Amino acid sequence: MAIELKLDTILKLPLSRRLIILAVINILIAGLFYQFLLSPKQTEISDLRDQSEGLKVKLNESRMIARDIPKFEEEKNELQNKLKEAVAQLPNEKEIPDLIDSISEAGREAGLKILLFKPMSEVSRGFYAEVPVNMAVEGDFESIFLFTKKVGKLPRIVNISGIAITVPKAQLTSRTPTLDATFVTITFRFIPGKGV
Repeated sequence: MAIELKLDTILKLPLSRRLIILAVINILIAGLFYQFLLSPKQTEISDLRDQSEGLKVKLNESRMIARDIPKFEEEKNELQNKLKEAVAQLPNEKEIPDLIDSISEAGREAGLKILLFKPMSEVSRGFYAEVPVNMAVEGDFESIFLFTKKVGKLPRIVNISGIAITVPKAQLTSRTPTLDATFVTITFRFIPGKGV
């Protein structure tokens, strides 16, 4: 009954006051509607819009990466083929004695007298190992040159380093002196199971 009385009281008020009360009630309802229903949804919409923009950026980046995948796969395959070719030039443990014999044979074929041929301990370098051989030879300059050329044509990788050439004092007056040369030939051996 109290509500009816108040409603009756409001209805008896002049029209301008009734309109003011109606406007205040509508403003109050609109404020509550905005505060509890509309504002949280607008925040959610803003968050979703930000997420959508972030996902669009990631999608564009992913599309660019996806576009380049065939190129990257081609580069990967090319690098794997080059690695296989390089590894093919590294002998395995069974081939090392034959390769060392080939180096020794190249010296004899070049006309060098081999004074020292001493295989050293190999040095591990990851998936391969260096196999050094200390050498001392005697011969003329052309023989030493021919030896280096023959070693360069071997099917496996062989480096010659630290070449020291000397002329014995007794040979200084000779027209074609015999030279003494010392150097290290280094070949390489593939170590199975080390990443290739």
